[in-house]
Amino acid sequence: FMMTAGSESGMNLIDVANTYKKIMGNVPELIAIYYTSRMLRHLESLHEDGKVLHCDVKPDNWVLTSSQARNAVGGCDLMIVDFGRAIDLEKVTRQGEDPLRTLFKGSIAAEDMECGTMREGLPWGVDLDYFGLCASAFILLFGSHMEVVRDKSTGNWRLNKILRRYWQKDLWQSLFHSLLNFDLGSERNCLRDLRVAFDEYIDEDRSREIATHLNQLFTHLPKRR
Repeated sequence: FMMTAGSESGMNLIDVANTYKKIMGNVPELIAIYYTSRMLRHLESLHEDGKVLHCDVKPDNWVLTSSQARNAVGGCDLMIVDFGRAIDLEKVTRQGEDPLRTLFKGSIAAEDMECGTMREGLPWGVDLDYFGLCASAFILLFGSHMEVVRDKSTGNWRLNKILRRYWQKDLWQSLFHSLLNFDLGSERNCLRDLRVAFDEYIDEDRSREIATHLNQLFTHLPKRR
């Protein structure tokens, strides 16, 4: 999985959102979909292969990098950095138990980055990283910090903003609903299922369009932070 080595510029998703604000107002949805697919892939790998909980997933900890991965459009990719709060789940999980079902108590996140269970004083686990992924996707879509509210009718956590009608609402609604409301009763492989859905949307024609957008982005993005 992508960790901290190999970032040429140090530019992150906040820089991406700010650069697009200057050149065209908003991040193209295809770019948001592409970078979200990369975040899903890397977080899935970190959890499933590394058995590591990052505990500080946020837009400025997703750094732009290059990659030789077959599915990295134009060699453009992301990596997750800053493992200062990370937890090696295998070191704290009892033998025979699933590390990804390990739960913790207390708050270790900034108030606005607390997942739903943490806000309610309940045990939390991978849902903290899932919340951070949602916040990272949100800044690409809206160009601002994510705020969530508890829906009075359903009890579910939801965005405090409405998705635009011309966006791929099925993709985004599935992402935000699944990850903001993840608990021990949720589908264990939800990250994989979401990643597959995002990857399937990025067909050959859309990949070419993404590559065009990325070329435009890197023309305007500072070379180094």
